[in-house]
Amino acid sequence: MWQFPLTRGTLYLYAVADGMGGAAAGEVASKAAVEVLDDAFSLYAQQLNSGARVVNVGTLIDKAMRLANRRVYAAAQSEGRQGMGTTLTCLAFLDERAYVGHVGDSRAYLLRGGTIYQLTKDHSWVEEQIEQGLLTRQEADEHEWRNLITRALGTRTQVVADLIESDVQPGDVFVLASDGLHGQVGPEEIAAELQRTRDRQHVVDYLIALANERGGPDNITLVVVEVVR
Repeated sequence: MWQFPLTRGTLYLYAVADGMGGAAAGEVASKAAVEVLDDAFSLYAQQLNSGARVVNVGTLIDKAMRLANRRVYAAAQSEGRQGMGTTLTCLAFLDERAYVGHVGDSRAYLLRGGTIYQLTKDHSWVEEQIEQGLLTRQEADEHEWRNLITRALGTRTQVVADLIESDVQPGDVFVLASDGLHGQVGPEEIAAELQRTRDRQHVVDYLIALANERGGPDNITLVVVEVVR
């Protein structure tokens, strides 16, 4: 989590990045992407505090993700790490608005009023097949190519990020999860645990342990953010 103090409040940022291309390469890719995001938001906060005219947060996220893509792609080429890349799903809050940027198959959810909504769409081969009516959701969950993603940062010279903007209501709970978590634990299970357990760190610990028990990988990332009433 990052907090950027502003003259009119605070800009908050959360992110999940799941690297690919081997352990070392994946770590390099995810670290580079998150660093670009941090730098972009730090500069944005400085500009806001100086009174400069700035773009909205959604545009900031789009520009930061494009820059992160170029940074990771250049690193892959210079270091001979073909296939190095990372997913990146980020969540920012400013002036009672939430902004989500998304590339890859990590996910953002919103729990509101007892109902959980998936805000992002997986950039994966099986998701494309589902949209075309060629696979059912159950078939996709069991398919051998279910982990094949079609969009990531750093694997191509350019990338297009999905951007979602939403109002924020008191009591909203946002969830960012890598595929190691949501591939093993369904959204309704996530919602049930969020409503059952008030301690959000306990929720995170429990859901990660549950995913691991079901065969999930060790590199599971989960972030829970609650809007205080």
